[in-house]
Amino acid sequence: MYNVMIVDDEPIIRFGLKSSIDWEDKDLHLIGDFSNGKQALEAMERTGHVDILITDIKMPVMDGITLMKKALQLNPRLKVVLVSSYNEFEYVREGLTHGAVDYILKQTLEPHQFAKTIHKCIDKILEEEKVTEQLDHAEQTNRINERRRTEQAIKRILLRKDHTMASPQRIDSLHMPQLLLLGSIKDLDRLQDEFGFLYKNLIIEEIQERFYRETEEGYCFPIGEKELIFFLENTEDPRGTVHTLKRRIEKETALKLVFSYTVVSDPEKLVEGYHHASLAAQHYFFQRDTEIFSYERGKEMTQDPLSPEEINAHIHGEESLEKFLGMRIAHWQEEGMNPDNVKKEAGNILKALYWNKVEMGIFMNYMSRMDSSETLEELTGLFHEAKHECEIFLESESKHPHTDNELLDKALVYIHDHFTQEMTLQHVADHIHISRNYFSILFKRFMKINFIDYVIGLRINKAKELLSRTSWKVYEVAGESGFNDVKYFSKLFKKLTGLSPGDYRAEHHK
Repeated sequence: MYNVMIVDDEPIIRFGLKSSIDWEDKDLHLIGDFSNGKQALEAMERTGHVDILITDIKMPVMDGITLMKKALQLNPRLKVVLVSSYNEFEYVREGLTHGAVDYILKQTLEPHQFAKTIHKCIDKILEEEKVTEQLDHAEQTNRINERRRTEQAIKRILLRKDHTMASPQRIDSLHMPQLLLLGSIKDLDRLQDEFGFLYKNLIIEEIQERFYRETEEGYCFPIGEKELIFFLENTEDPRGTVHTLKRRIEKETALKLVFSYTVVSDPEKLVEGYHHASLAAQHYFFQRDTEIFSYERGKEMTQDPLSPEEINAHIHGEESLEKFLGMRIAHWQEEGMNPDNVKKEAGNILKALYWNKVEMGIFMNYMSRMDSSETLEELTGLFHEAKHECEIFLESESKHPHTDNELLDKALVYIHDHFTQEMTLQHVADHIHISRNYFSILFKRFMKINFIDYVIGLRINKAKELLSRTSWKVYEVAGESGFNDVKYFSKLFKKLTGLSPGDYRAEHHK
């Protein structure tokens, strides 16, 4: 709705102008009528925005031309219609020169002509709004494109291996100092097991989109498999800034993140800053209840893992295996070795115990899961689980009541009968009476795809069928296909098919 003001020193003219138009029908709000320019200007300053000003030229106290000039200073987009007599054309010409849209003559004032003049004002307002919207969109697009270019420049610098060397180029749009944050998604493997391999990409894209919508200055982009890097200019209270960003992202996405940070003051030290944030992030492996870490010089983990030869000597030495394992786990907890070296040593111990003794698929699956473990607690849990499962496998290797092919066939029948219901690896493993881990290995070895991605494929195909042959709403199709979250379903469907559910239906509906 646009605000209109009428100014004329003749009451009968004001009444005629007010009654000539059904203002509300044309989405207009008549905020007042005044007898001179001074009253009108004071009201304008007091009440705020006016879109259309209809003013007489000749008035006492303050004339229409003076009012028009002052009003345009308050609102340069104001549309002005001049009301004049036959003998005031010089003033009309001056008014038009200063930006008046049109004029009307008192002596020949007709309602339909006045309405056309008001419509002319409205059309100009709408045209300007459209142009402004286009300019705003273009400006926003340019800002986003500029941010993307800066992102790529930063990423090229950060992916350099040697953090001791100066950055090869200067990024003018990156004003120093910068708060460099490294955010890592917790429980990523569990999320991928539950929602499929595309889930991580969708979530990271959503975090980046929200960050750019809600943050005027700064950069955010993925780096590595499960990490996001952020640059922010607010360096006065780093921990407070990190806490606020973390809380906002977790509220919007229902994820949990771990953040590490450092402040970079020298544009040539970007790589070093990234290295420092990465070092700080390693402490989460040992301190799972803490989720924000700052870089502190001198707290680097420099100890080497035991070599395979040293491990073999201990395993075949006089001390018991349990005592050796207990000593090594206690040593890992001291944070002297970085997480990669702890994982390397744990893997080498497992190799020394079971290499070439158990089925390679079981062994390599545990090695892979241990390598991607996020905390020491998770690693030691997987280590003991792997040790236990390898022992069971060695004991019962010749006692399997079914072949692997029979087990998989039974699993596939169950999956195809129940894929639209809640379904996990554990559900299917329990149905065919083998361990969750062994079923995961078995399924991937025979089907060449992860279990959850296979189930998602079935659900997407079911959704395609329902979109093609029914008129159900998208949320109904999602639910009937096995997806509880319609938003996630829509994003995943478009990612896998290239079309939104609605567009797919339009192309394939029978």
